[in-house]
Amino acid sequence: MLLEEMISYKIYPNVITFSSLVDALCKEGLVDEAEEVIHIMRQQNVTPNVVTYNSLMDGYCLQGRMDEARNVFDSMSNNNIAPDIWSYSTLMNGYCKKKKIDDAMHLFRDMPRKGVEPNAATYNTVLQGLFRCGRDSCALKLFDELQAIGLKPDFYTFCNVLDGLCRNSRVERALLLLDALEHKGGGDNHHHISYYNIVMDGFCEAKKVDSARALFSDLDSKGLQPNVVTYNILIKGCCQNGLLEEANDILLKMEEASVLPDETTYNTIVKGNLKGGKYEEVAKLFEEMDAKGFSLDSFTFELLLGLLGTTEHNPTVFKMIQKFAPNTVKQKL
Repeated sequence: MLLEEMISYKIYPNVITFSSLVDALCKEGLVDEAEEVIHIMRQQNVTPNVVTYNSLMDGYCLQGRMDEARNVFDSMSNNNIAPDIWSYSTLMNGYCKKKKIDDAMHLFRDMPRKGVEPNAATYNTVLQGLFRCGRDSCALKLFDELQAIGLKPDFYTFCNVLDGLCRNSRVERALLLLDALEHKGGGDNHHHISYYNIVMDGFCEAKKVDSARALFSDLDSKGLQPNVVTYNILIKGCCQNGLLEEANDILLKMEEASVLPDETTYNTIVKGNLKGGKYEEVAKLFEEMDAKGFSLDSFTFELLLGLLGTTEHNPTVFKMIQKFAPNTVKQKL
């Protein structure tokens, strides 16, 4: 490796060089190789610092190897290195992704006792973890605590709370928060299209397309312009609820509003029309996708393949499958 070559030329890396290499290896998923680099560091009498350990811990967390990540965290204190806010946040984020929320909360409550004060980003990590584990009441208490201690919720805080409420079937509560944000003012932080997108999506998932549609209709009066995500959410909601004609109309309205459909837009509406048996419409959409250089995602592709054998007497469907999966067609013939 490059490191060994440097040492062979008597070019001795310092802690910054070693730490950068550890970080790069961990980001590439090569955590065991990163451990080897730390072993070489010690051989070269270069002491790993908090940055080195944080990178290694993050590497283990990215792979879901939480026991090893925790061992790295604990070894910092054993080596007289005090974990910083990034150390705690990294490990808590790893626990939250594995839905080990009690472990994350234990670390969170331990921070002040160790002289490390949580910031808004730390609260955001734990809030998201609580919501995703279905502990929405605990998350809302933590949201209140954040504000009570004088921390200012940021954009990600509000996104986490809105999304968490919607995920836990509390979309009406999310709408109340959205209304409160609207009346706060104070710039983009309190008036952002992403907030409306989250709540619209919540209504669609709750099969309340009328409410999503009403929220969409009010955007202009609020001085907000729908983006491609906004349209994609409404198209998905219509498709999920069998409103295929409306979904197809929204696609046309996007282009009239100079909002260009993306690959997600087409895959969403194609899936809806395939499920609804609107094969002629799908064929037309496929032509548009092809012209724009868009591809089918794995779910749309599997849905299309699933029609083989059940609709092989439909020439439109057969041509579509033949175009996108010619080898599969040959195997079936």
